[in-house]
Amino acid sequence: GDVLMTVATKILMGSGAVAEPLEIEQSLIFNKASSSKLERTPSSGGNRRTFTISTWFKIGEAAVTDYTYYLYGAHVNGQNNDNSWFSLFIYNGRIGIGAWTQNWIRTNRKLRDHSAWYHIVVAVDTTLSTAAHRVRLYVNGVEQTSDFEQENNPSQNLELAVNRVSYPQTVGSVSYSNAKYWDGYMAEYHLIDGTALTPSDFGETNDDTGQWIPKEYEGGSYGTNGFYLKFVSGAIGTDSSGQGNNYTATNLANADVV
Repeated sequence: GDVLMTVATKILMGSGAVAEPLEIEQSLIFNKASSSKLERTPSSGGNRRTFTISTWFKIGEAAVTDYTYYLYGAHVNGQNNDNSWFSLFIYNGRIGIGAWTQNWIRTNRKLRDHSAWYHIVVAVDTTLSTAAHRVRLYVNGVEQTSDFEQENNPSQNLELAVNRVSYPQTVGSVSYSNAKYWDGYMAEYHLIDGTALTPSDFGETNDDTGQWIPKEYEGGSYGTNGFYLKFVSGAIGTDSSGQGNNYTATNLANADVV
């Protein structure tokens, strides 16, 4: 397929046309060989039908190979059905959003630029009557609506594993016997529990350069299990959303903040 070309070679300061300018000061490097991840198991259930994931990431050399690398996973061992499994992943350079029995989306286009920062937004709202709008994928501010290797739609009102009580929620892997660890960088990671948003809540196009750049999220409540990970040294898994949904870092150290 075509190459998903980035419009930003690094994470730049926002122009402030819509919200306060943002310069992302650090990112977190994940090494697949080190089995690096961050994880939290909710003690209270959130909205499993409606949520948004937003993050900036850079792929490692390994992430274009015939292997699955997770940006986000939600699962508990022994429960194998479409409302007990959720994954946001890169497979052979393709972006995928999956359930247990099928992938909701997997692109034909591949991410190939290891030097580039990509921004991804996944907006889920299974309550919608329009099936194609229940899982929406945006890359660098642009919705991906065609050229899918796989395209399925969850049934209306299906509850997924994201925000599910007692189900481990994992950044950089999935809680499973064959965990697929992320290889590369991540920065500015948001999960909004209860709202399906668009890229304009997290980024904007710079008027001078035409690049897709970050801006400060000012969209309101993060919901019960929402979080905002800045990946600051000394507080790698600390939630900056105000919700106190801190994540536990495994095989990650302050030296991995770059």
